[in-house]
Amino acid sequence: MGLLLAIVFWSIALIVLLALLVNGYMVALMMRYPRPQWADEVHTVLTEDGWSIQLFRRRNTAAPGEPVLLVHGLAANRLNFEAPHGHAIVDTLEAEGCDCWLIELRCCESATPPEGRDLGDVSFDDYLYKDLPAAIAHIRATTGHDKVHWVGHSMGAMLLYAYNIVFGSEHLASGVALGAPAGFRNVAFAPPALLFRLTMVAPRAVRTLLKAITPIAQSLRPGFLAFPVNWDNVHPELDARVLFNMVEAVPPQVAHEFDEWLSTGSWRVRGRQVDVTAQLPEIDLPLLVVCGKDDPLTPEPRIRQFFDALPGKDKQLLLLSRKNGVSADYGHADLLFGKRGPEEVYRPALEWIQSHPVKRVRRRPARKAAAAPARRASAAADGSSVKPAKSSAKAKPAPRKKAVAAKKPAAKKTPAAKKEVRPAQAKSAPKKKSPAKKRST
Repeated sequence: MGLLLAIVFWSIALIVLLALLVNGYMVALMMRYPRPQWADEVHTVLTEDGWSIQLFRRRNTAAPGEPVLLVHGLAANRLNFEAPHGHAIVDTLEAEGCDCWLIELRCCESATPPEGRDLGDVSFDDYLYKDLPAAIAHIRATTGHDKVHWVGHSMGAMLLYAYNIVFGSEHLASGVALGAPAGFRNVAFAPPALLFRLTMVAPRAVRTLLKAITPIAQSLRPGFLAFPVNWDNVHPELDARVLFNMVEAVPPQVAHEFDEWLSTGSWRVRGRQVDVTAQLPEIDLPLLVVCGKDDPLTPEPRIRQFFDALPGKDKQLLLLSRKNGVSADYGHADLLFGKRGPEEVYRPALEWIQSHPVKRVRRRPARKAAAAPARRASAAADGSSVKPAKSSAKAKPAPRKKAVAAKKPAAKKTPAAKKEVRPAQAKSAPKKKSPAKKRST
């Protein structure tokens, strides 16, 4: 009996000691790697169900342009698009005059739930039906533009597909999908089983674990299937500070949904009522699809099948591989962090956006934003708060019905010729106000 008590005592003591060591290590990392802030404005938007989410605005005030919504991937946040700093996709877009809005969905630490709600309540449907409609309504009201461009990576581009299927393209000028699975049929990717199951039970513990290993991730180069990235193609200036602060917890429900989609191949939303996989051929917005040859989430045969099934001709496919003339066989994460990302990924995305200009509407905000110094928040135009104030932006588009007549045709749109463009052959599009993009040959 005494031996048993001694074992229990020393086991508890060891666990407590280990917890203190981990806690001290994480505190040291947080002090060494403070969260970077490069936004000009931080807007707080209240969703229909009471969550407060944040939009980080970056724009070139010398050349204000059209609004671009950037939607991050699973287990990530806005830094998904801001790394490496100075060489990121948002730097390229901002330099060319785009009005960039980086969203942090309700899974991120920056989000504030209403009373009685927490991370355990969050689902993919919440992103699709609550967060994104509120964000788009706020951007349209603040900028005065009738439509927004959408750039999404991984889950952020999956949300683009689902949003277009559910709500249509009335408020979307164009879309850029980076490494987005076109459903999960014939997708062989499988995340580490133990890590994924642990995420469903203790998402914050998994986030702590992933944050703890980020300072040495580039040295360890975790296995390909666990972290789908071509480490040889990662930009040398991608630093540990950004990686550490980029990691977010995956809500248990979202982890369960992805596990189900991967295992069954059936991608459904709205409580399994809407079959996104079956309706992918109904995507009708101008779409640029960018995929890496070594990305297990976007196998080439499946992506080609998806691309060919898209209606209309205003679409373009970019397969990034040495065979197609780019510097490397891209993976999944390095689509945003590649050594030559600015010319091989970001520039084609920019040209696609520029070739689909937004029609500006004549409407004024309810009240003018108060002047503020650079890098400080100014008042939001539609009533949603810009730090430090807080209020709401609740407007939400109505779900699109099945009838074709319900969809609004794009104004004065001349479809461009359908063609798959290889990266090495892509040329800069002329910067004139034409709704259709010239294709490279």
